[in-house]
Amino acid sequence: MKKTVILLIIIGIIGLMLSGCAGTDNSAGEPTSLSFSEATSIKTIQQLNGKPVTIIGYMATLSPISGQYMYLMNMPYQSCPFCVPNTAQLANTLAVYASAGKTFSFTDQAVRITGKIETGDFADDFGYTYNYRIVDAVSEEVDLSTVSESYGLWQSIAADGIVAEVNSMLDYVHFISCWPVYSSSYTDDNGDEITFYLYPGDVEHYLADDGVNGYADKAAPDYFSNLITRIRTISETELNDLVEIINEAQSVSEYAMSELDNGHYTYNEEDDQFTLDKQDDLYNRWLEVYTSFSEWLTKWEL
Repeated sequence: MKKTVILLIIIGIIGLMLSGCAGTDNSAGEPTSLSFSEATSIKTIQQLNGKPVTIIGYMATLSPISGQYMYLMNMPYQSCPFCVPNTAQLANTLAVYASAGKTFSFTDQAVRITGKIETGDFADDFGYTYNYRIVDAVSEEVDLSTVSESYGLWQSIAADGIVAEVNSMLDYVHFISCWPVYSSSYTDDNGDEITFYLYPGDVEHYLADDGVNGYADKAAPDYFSNLITRIRTISETELNDLVEIINEAQSVSEYAMSELDNGHYTYNEEDDQFTLDKQDDLYNRWLEVYTSFSEWLTKWEL
């Protein structure tokens, strides 16, 4: 399933939020220091095109075995890069390409990447898409205990896997809030690709499905409270902002579910597609929570 035109809005927003730069470039060609947490405009990123940068992060374990490029994230132990929900657009993840003839060796330690920013429209052989990347890059391991005061807490958060679960939770909230724009396709006997959109009954099916493609676990009554319990186990006091994000996500989920249960949608027979009565409102509520989480995630300085 894929999202339609509405994704153009959020892709732009994520591009603004999930990459940034610090410091200034200089005539000596010293690398500009980047961090995941310093958000800036895409215009600023474009101004760095072709210029040297440096950034600290972790290799996602899904990074290609060939080592020709890697996915760099600001948290360890992640198997997959983060994406905008229901898309292949990278979020809170940088694609980093090695210098010609060089490769990266996988490590679960933090690495400092030094390379050049390249802007454009890119799609790699994993199917991920992005509008800028780091090229001609080299890496070196970094002892983060000497770099970040929050290193210990961040390691605990990452080891628990709660961030990946919250990202998955937000994908669920997006689904229940924006299900009419989800689509699938098949090739008919004439070789034509037929696209179709979800019906309310399809949504109910996914909410009851406890398989890998279903949302039964997240639709369970105690799902959000269990998430908060996990967060409180990591730290009783230092993650209140993340708890608030979970509470807001639950509120959006319950609102979206009530719209579904009460049949607040209309059907367009010509397009064979449903429209939620409060589609813009639901999307904007989801986007506000997703933005809050993205900002929380990028605040962890390395």
